[in-house]
Amino acid sequence: MASYCLLYIFIYLCSYHIAQTVQKEIEYECVDIYKQPAFQHPLMKDHQIQMRPSVDFQTTVSTEPETSDLFTGKAEERCPKGQVPIHIPQINYTNDFVQPNRIITEANLHYAIIRPFENYTKIWGGAQAVFNIYKPRVLRNQFSKAWIWLNHREKDVISSIQFGWAVHIGLYRDDRPRLTTYWISNRHQNGCYNVLCRGGYVQVHKTIYPGMAYNKISVLGKRQSTAHLLVGQDSRTKNWLLMTRKTLIGYWPYQIFSMQGVSQVFFGGYTGGLAGAISPPMGAGTFPRQVGYRNKFACFMKQLKYFEDKRLVDIDSNEFEEYVDSPKCYDVWYREFEIRSGEMLTFGGPGGQCGIG
Repeated sequence: MASYCLLYIFIYLCSYHIAQTVQKEIEYECVDIYKQPAFQHPLMKDHQIQMRPSVDFQTTVSTEPETSDLFTGKAEERCPKGQVPIHIPQINYTNDFVQPNRIITEANLHYAIIRPFENYTKIWGGAQAVFNIYKPRVLRNQFSKAWIWLNHREKDVISSIQFGWAVHIGLYRDDRPRLTTYWISNRHQNGCYNVLCRGGYVQVHKTIYPGMAYNKISVLGKRQSTAHLLVGQDSRTKNWLLMTRKTLIGYWPYQIFSMQGVSQVFFGGYTGGLAGAISPPMGAGTFPRQVGYRNKFACFMKQLKYFEDKRLVDIDSNEFEEYVDSPKCYDVWYREFEIRSGEMLTFGGPGGQCGIG
């Protein structure tokens, strides 16, 4: 009887280990770098993959240490030579799009951001920030993001590259904060997350990829876990590069994103869910002006910079204004320059029955 019990326990532990291994493995699949969704677009037929930033671009980015330890998993390469990791949502392939089995609801949208004044006409070449990572509680068909928008409008056509971290149960399998990107191009006006559409984003890094979960979460009033993200246009290749510190993760190719610079840069928080429903928390779920920054309660974005004349410089506080569409649910506090933090903002709120105004 004792030997039978030991055998049962052994089988159970093996099954649990296998289940855990399978669960981790389904987070991504290794795909031939030339067979990822980006290369299914006819405009990408003769595209030459950019494996590293140009020398000119590299000299403009931060020289601080790498931060890949903030992501789930080990630092070693995840895929064999010639392949890259692609996040696997629950999907069906139809024509141009990879459609999730569950509808991705993008309604009931609310913002707590800083944005350029409406009459400003400067053209930027990208932006960066250091984010602290939180895990706001969201329900099915809700999302909560810490987000940067790079928008360009030409007549009535909008192009946009957006990036940051997101808790998005309609897009992902769980409620963990993940590196997330979104894009709209003049050739693809419907918009698309990560690599869920033909054309668009090209993955090149073998460890870090859009859809990857952050494995260290900030704790209110205690430890703060941060991650650096940057998107800028390489002046040599004209591709829009997604980087963390000196590491190239991937990029949006010039064949799909022909815009030369962007006319709007937004920084801050962004939530959404079912129309008319309760809105989810944003950031740490706290109002930034109530708790302040020095005690490290609020969700923040710091070292806010943009590309200007091929230089990465602090944003100009005279060019930006705060914007919150639902002050009873969310707020943003543009702190301006802080020693060791640069230009920064804090944002967040508990959500609720927000409405507008």
